[in-house]
Amino acid sequence: MIKSFLAFLGGEPGEEKPMLLLLGMGFFMGIFLATYQIGSETLFLDVLGEEYLDVAFFTAGGLGIISTLLFVFLQRRISYSTLIVSNLFLIFIFMALMRGAFEWTNYAESVVDDVKKFELLPFLMFVMMGPITAIVLLGFWGVFGRLFDLRASKRIIGGIDTGALTSTIIAFFSIPFITELPFINATYDLLFVSALASFGVLFFTIWIVKAFNIDKITKVNHQEEKPQEVSFVDLMKDPYLRLMSLFLIFSMGASVFVDYSFYSATEIMYPDEEELADFLSFFSATVMLMSFGIQSFINDIIIGRFGLKVALMTMPLILILFTVGGIISGHYYGYEVKTEVFVFFFMFTVCAKAFTASLKDALESPAFKLFFLPIDVKIRFDIQTRIEGVVNEMATLIAGAIQIALGLLVFFELIHYSYFVLVLAGMVVYLSGKLFAQYKITLKKTLEEQKSRLTDEETKNENNTSAVLIREADRKDPEKIINALRIFEKLEPIQFEFKLLDLLNSRFPQVRKYAYIKLEQKLVYEALEIIKKDFKTEGDEEVVAAATSCIEKLEKADQFEVNDVSIRQLVRSTEAKDRIYGARLLIKAREDKYLAYVLELLRDINPEVRIAAMITAGKIRRPELWPILVENLHLSTYANAAMSALEHVGEAAFHAIDTSFYKTGQYQSSMLRISQLLGRIGGRSGVELLWKKVEFPNKRIVSEILLGLSYNGFEAKDFQAARIKISIESEISDIAWNIKALLDIPKEDPTDLMIRESFAEEDQKNYNNIFMLLGMIYDPQNVILVRENILDGSTEGITFAVEMLDIFVEEELKPKLLPVMDELSVEERLARLLNYFPPEDFESYYDLLLQIINRDYNRIDRYTKALALYRLATIQEAEVSNDLIANLFNPDALLRQTAAFTMYRLDKDAYQHHTKRLQPIMKKDLDKAIVPPVFKEEGEEYHQRLLLIERVLLLKEVPEFKKVPGELITYIAEELDEIIVPEGTTLVDSDDTGVIPAYIVVDGTVDVYQNDVKVEERSRSGLVGHENLLNDNNFDYIALTRGSCTLLVLRKEELMDLMSRHVEIMEAYLDILNREVGKEEEEESVSDVLLSI
Repeated sequence: MIKSFLAFLGGEPGEEKPMLLLLGMGFFMGIFLATYQIGSETLFLDVLGEEYLDVAFFTAGGLGIISTLLFVFLQRRISYSTLIVSNLFLIFIFMALMRGAFEWTNYAESVVDDVKKFELLPFLMFVMMGPITAIVLLGFWGVFGRLFDLRASKRIIGGIDTGALTSTIIAFFSIPFITELPFINATYDLLFVSALASFGVLFFTIWIVKAFNIDKITKVNHQEEKPQEVSFVDLMKDPYLRLMSLFLIFSMGASVFVDYSFYSATEIMYPDEEELADFLSFFSATVMLMSFGIQSFINDIIIGRFGLKVALMTMPLILILFTVGGIISGHYYGYEVKTEVFVFFFMFTVCAKAFTASLKDALESPAFKLFFLPIDVKIRFDIQTRIEGVVNEMATLIAGAIQIALGLLVFFELIHYSYFVLVLAGMVVYLSGKLFAQYKITLKKTLEEQKSRLTDEETKNENNTSAVLIREADRKDPEKIINALRIFEKLEPIQFEFKLLDLLNSRFPQVRKYAYIKLEQKLVYEALEIIKKDFKTEGDEEVVAAATSCIEKLEKADQFEVNDVSIRQLVRSTEAKDRIYGARLLIKAREDKYLAYVLELLRDINPEVRIAAMITAGKIRRPELWPILVENLHLSTYANAAMSALEHVGEAAFHAIDTSFYKTGQYQSSMLRISQLLGRIGGRSGVELLWKKVEFPNKRIVSEILLGLSYNGFEAKDFQAARIKISIESEISDIAWNIKALLDIPKEDPTDLMIRESFAEEDQKNYNNIFMLLGMIYDPQNVILVRENILDGSTEGITFAVEMLDIFVEEELKPKLLPVMDELSVEERLARLLNYFPPEDFESYYDLLLQIINRDYNRIDRYTKALALYRLATIQEAEVSNDLIANLFNPDALLRQTAAFTMYRLDKDAYQHHTKRLQPIMKKDLDKAIVPPVFKEEGEEYHQRLLLIERVLLLKEVPEFKKVPGELITYIAEELDEIIVPEGTTLVDSDDTGVIPAYIVVDGTVDVYQNDVKVEERSRSGLVGHENLLNDNNFDYIALTRGSCTLLVLRKEELMDLMSRHVEIMEAYLDILNREVGKEEEEESVSDVLLSI
């Protein structure tokens, strides 16, 4: 029961205790605030009356300033738990002493009916109401903010706030009944209830402090730079802060004058103390209900649709309306004596007070907080404390002083205060416009300041393998640098050589030694002079030895005399190492007669020889060789070397590269790599060639094209910007569709959960594309700042990001873009997008799955489609529909096979009937994968292998691939082979190098031994043999199968090919090499922040 209630409030398992404690604290807080407020207001008006209101407001303002400054002073010097417990203890003592003082001073006997005179106790209760309320609320929300992180706070705050508000409203409505209790003989007896309630708040606070460490979030590192402090003089010097202070002074001043009129009119209307208490309690409860209603239903509408300017003007404009009504009715019906028609003046005054209090709390205050966002975060909270704390109380002090001064004027009566309210409200309206205009100026100024802090490198989209590897190679950990270089060597062989030269100056000896060894292996004799120069400053003995060996070998190669005879002996040698040596030496043979030898080596049967020849082809930059390099872009073994060579050639190879892109029957992998090449080489020509392909009907290739354009800082002009905007709208449309789809996907079946995760990955890609596209039509620095503020995750950060977008995004795009960037609920986000992207209605979950299957390939990836097809096999209402039949002819092997499997599960006869229409070889492959064998034979070649979708599901269980998106997992699954090995098979031996394949355990167990001692066993989804990549690295363990094992085999060449095409796979493998799997927290994406609300 309790868990269900907490879940209704937004709680999750594990949050029961802190939520229950906060609800208990909020319950007693509501009772305390209600009873104390009504008691103090009733006693003051009944005993002291209008005559002392001005002095009371003046004193309350002074005490408020003192208490606020003292709170800020102590908060910086003592722990938060000590501060809050001490405050609540003092409040409890104050309540108890006040109740005792009424008893000890014989207060009841000292008060004579109908005689107004100064009494200290009611006065003290009234003037302390503001400071005490502020301190209690600060403590409550401060504890809340320290108990839950940002994500949990967003989820729970509504429930906790509603709970505290409900208890306060109930307490207000209960006061007439409380006063009827036997032990409540006078109004001041409400202090007894207040004292008990304050003790309840103190009790729950101590419980929370003991149970949870609420001080950890406020602990400061004294070595860090102290935050800059802002003086009150600075508030007046800065035009923006001056306007904020003036606005708050006039707004608060208007509220104080309204309070004066309200209390005075209420004193006239309800001379009886009991009636007065009942009215004030019901009125306060009504105000809180109004405030809750405005905050729940009107706040977002006004701020969202009409903006902050209207939000600030709403309260003063409504105040002017009721004040004018009060002035007219007061002059016409009277305002000094209670008569039958006095009620008209009273009602206008009550309405003015009710709407002022509720709108100020529910609309003006939240809107005003947003005006602090353009201020530098280092000083923002100090300024906010000073303005909302000290300046706010100063406004009460000033208003009280003015009321005292006006009270000295003989002719100044109650009705004249309403005229003063009109002036103050008019000033608030005027200052709202001025403040909003200055807000826009300050926002632009802040945007420019933040932009100036960004470097050019930060504004480039460097989400490609080369950039990531270069960053990794510049890390401060030598082991991680070398791990990055090992991948670099395979993916970018020519760029790898240049990076080695840079690392000869590394501060780590092991890195310098590694660089010399690799330069020797790669025979980089063309950089001999650079190597010799760096060698002169080398001081480490081990490095010197490696460098000496390197220089000797490179000098020998450099002095080698290349001629027809010598080079032919090497190129035609039966030894692969001689042919590799010959390929390296051909770099300095630039004459035409040697070109034939390079061509010959480019067709060599040995992969290492062929790769060496490709590196040479890239370095000698002969146009005759470029088509051959392009031909190898689709081959996993040679693609990386060919791509590295073409990248080294540069713009000169553009014609050969671009022509190949449009070749009939060109491989998709080649097109993808050509798009990557054009982006990496860049330049004006590269950008133009990329832009020409932006309409290509393949989302994967278009995404790579956009990434290349973004990497080169592409700025769209005229018609190009219009095309980019269409792409942005398309991405927003996909997000809207995905959000609607997620609402109809259950959370019961594991496959359903995976479909939900796949949509989250889709949204992440969509948001990345939106920011990438925005950077092409607007200032990329502005776009980066928007993204950073959203990723901050705070409500203020997201709001600030939306305000920045509102400045530089064109009006036509705003209504479509801002709803997907703002902090909105799912329902509200869809409602705002409804006019532009009307969502589809799904009759059932089965209908939704069919919609996913039939959705355009450029709007949803194959992984999500495959999961939907797989899920259909277990849906009760599913049948063999045309959707399944059509996918039997899908060119995508994953979707074709999954559709066939689902059809077989639903209706075996239908499967046999419809698959007859396929080509015989294709049907044979499907039958072998899906139909159970009639006769079973022992042996690896006879077993029925996993379906592609089953491989995908298995790979999603592998911890090392946790960060890899599902779509990329499907590409890994297609490269795998499946084998069965007998017991005792050695998968990895200590003398094996990194060229052996990696294994993924499907069934069975693999034991890992080090020094003849079993150290680990790897079962289903465990990886084996994945730690090394290169042929010069040996394993430090032996892996043996325990019993018969079914394994998936991934060749390192295929892995390298996948890494070069997909940076996420490479980053996952870097984590493996660096032993960081599971150690680093996943970075939150924009979609995680915005769509988790």
